[in-house]
Amino acid sequence: MKTIPLNIVTSYPVKWTKHQVLRDIVQNFYDAVGAQNFFLNFKLNYILNEEKASLSITNYGFSYEWLLHIGASTKQNTSGKYAGFFGEGFKMASLCALRDYHWNIKMYSRDWSLDVCTLNTTIDGKSLQQLAYNVTEECKNPSVTSLFIEHFSKEDADLLNDVVLGFYFPENPLFSKNIFKNECVAIYERSNRQKPANMPDSLNVKGEGIIFVGYQARGGFNLPLIICNHHYKLDDRDRNDIYLGTILDVLIDLVDYIDAKTSCYLLEKMKKYWYDYPENKRDVDSWYSLIRKLVCKIAHFNTTVKNDFINRYPDLIVCERPDSRYARNQRTQALAWKNIYLPNACLVQDSFYMLNYHSIVSLCDKAGGFNVLRKPDNHEQNLLKILENAAKEIFPNFFTNFPSYMIIDNDSSVYNGTAHTLNSKKKLYNDYGYRLKYTIEQISIKKSSLAEEKFMKAFSTYCHELCHCFGGDASSAFSSALTEIVELIITNIETLKKHNRLWIECF
Repeated sequence: MKTIPLNIVTSYPVKWTKHQVLRDIVQNFYDAVGAQNFFLNFKLNYILNEEKASLSITNYGFSYEWLLHIGASTKQNTSGKYAGFFGEGFKMASLCALRDYHWNIKMYSRDWSLDVCTLNTTIDGKSLQQLAYNVTEECKNPSVTSLFIEHFSKEDADLLNDVVLGFYFPENPLFSKNIFKNECVAIYERSNRQKPANMPDSLNVKGEGIIFVGYQARGGFNLPLIICNHHYKLDDRDRNDIYLGTILDVLIDLVDYIDAKTSCYLLEKMKKYWYDYPENKRDVDSWYSLIRKLVCKIAHFNTTVKNDFINRYPDLIVCERPDSRYARNQRTQALAWKNIYLPNACLVQDSFYMLNYHSIVSLCDKAGGFNVLRKPDNHEQNLLKILENAAKEIFPNFFTNFPSYMIIDNDSSVYNGTAHTLNSKKKLYNDYGYRLKYTIEQISIKKSSLAEEKFMKAFSTYCHELCHCFGGDASSAFSSALTEIVELIITNIETLKKHNRLWIECF
């Protein structure tokens, strides 16, 4: 027997969890036999009475010299499919196992065995301990590589079983139906087996889905799928849980390796993200780019898949992000029109143009849903003046300015009235204590509201639009102002009746 120092002092500032230690131990066995043979060649046992776990693989042996040097790895200078790469996992795992968790590790392969131990050393007159191996030459079974961990509890064994599930192999019990598989990527449905609590998860998204990168589970997401991208490389040594932005990058890269049919499958699974847009240029958590790439794959690579998708989803409407105030106004009107006339239609992002879907703006325009404005004629001007005088008399000092007027000439318009507002730069308040956030420049009333029998409808619409000087429809100030004017109307009902008579006299 000989003792080989590793020149790694035991006080080396690395702190791994039990999960990380066991993951790197299993990884060495996993990389030796590969994903396709892992289920058949890897064996895991736990001996309860002896508090001992054993890991072994068949048909593989190697020189213990690979375990001596940081950066040395049997995978070095090869293009194989490996979960590890840095050549430091076994050394660091052994250090943390022995120092932090008091696990004794012994390993056999070919004609040698080794025990992980410590060795006294002196550096600059200071006594320290360093990691070492006791190596013995003995021929156990040259076709089997085995590792034993002593002082191993039942809880540790349960954790080790969960660690094994964090590696990619087709027989993994977390996997269900295979959707797609080639040398670079694989997609599976999730089985009913509950995901282990210590399975790597994503820091800002939860779910039963699992992302495998480089043959190891690296994160979770909220779709019932197993996504495996063996080609994508994450260079972080500690293999910490990854963020949603990284998961999306992994998925975007995966699309290059799948066909149009699989792209369609994924797109349908991600239906709730079809209308996702980034909040800003630095929004890495947006699904927009992934959805766009899937749609592009369907649109340009398989006509049959494209037509089948369109037939299954005929009620999709593209809603673009507005790039100007005019475009925002158009979209607002179009959305209101859609909610009335096409309530069951589904809004999607602009990439769906590639699948020949129409925009909400073009559909609304074709149906005559946008306001068609014109100046009021003399008769309409008189009616609008009655509405204005009624408001001045019933709500004295409530509104500080009264706007110009336009007529919405098309009855197909979704709005009975609209207000054109400008931000008020000054902090002005009315006599009731409401802040005038906006200046109402113009109010438009639908032509059909100016009928003889519709004074109350026209007046309520007019008051509604005037109240937008206090805020938008969803604001509390707008809601409070409306409540206030309703109370004023109730206390001034005779004044309202007077203006109703004046209205009728105009016809």
